[in-house]
Amino acid sequence: MVSIADFTLPAADFPLGKIFEDRPEATLELDRVVPSGDTVMPYFWVQDPGRDLEGVRALFDGLPELRSADLLVDTGEKGLFRAEWEPEYLGIMEAIAAAGVTVLAASGSADGWNFEIRATTVEQLSQFQQRCSELDVDVTLARLSQLSEMAPDTGYDLTPEQHEALLLAYESGYYDDPRAVDQTALASELGITRQAFASRLRRGYRSLIGSTLLSGRDGNS
Repeated sequence: MVSIADFTLPAADFPLGKIFEDRPEATLELDRVVPSGDTVMPYFWVQDPGRDLEGVRALFDGLPELRSADLLVDTGEKGLFRAEWEPEYLGIMEAIAAAGVTVLAASGSADGWNFEIRATTVEQLSQFQQRCSELDVDVTLARLSQLSEMAPDTGYDLTPEQHEALLLAYESGYYDDPRAVDQTALASELGITRQAFASRLRRGYRSLIGSTLLSGRDGNS
């Protein structure tokens, strides 16, 4: 049975979280992870209200956990980075690889990290947690659901949590121009963190696009 699990961990327990010590308002979002020889190269977006992405790159470049950190795209407040990990510091990424689970989304802020992980068996999730424990990576399971729990009455393959987040955002004026509310306020109303709320919105968008815009294409239903 395929499972989707949300794991949280403290900001400092993921090397990229060191940025929050100097830039507490910054946020990070993992784009993708590419294996490379004995290490991995994560691509990730950094949003820095201070608009000093070269300074952010310098911070990453000074981390002993990274072999390198390159700024690939600089839009001013937001930048795309590529980092290359030192093998002995892979941490949660080593646990992900060892268990064979898939990272669907990952985001971080000064409040901590949220990893959305897909596993095909319960044993994979147990192996992931066990390996994290062996590596002293302090992960906490925040939510676990089976794909069979997708609520058919909400439509569009949305989970109840995704449906709730999207509907709350719409009814509260989040999509108005200008916005009537921000993600922090909406997350507070649901009793979850801002990054967890943002993750629910992203997963909801993905489900909506897959069930509407891509519906009927060859290879899609």
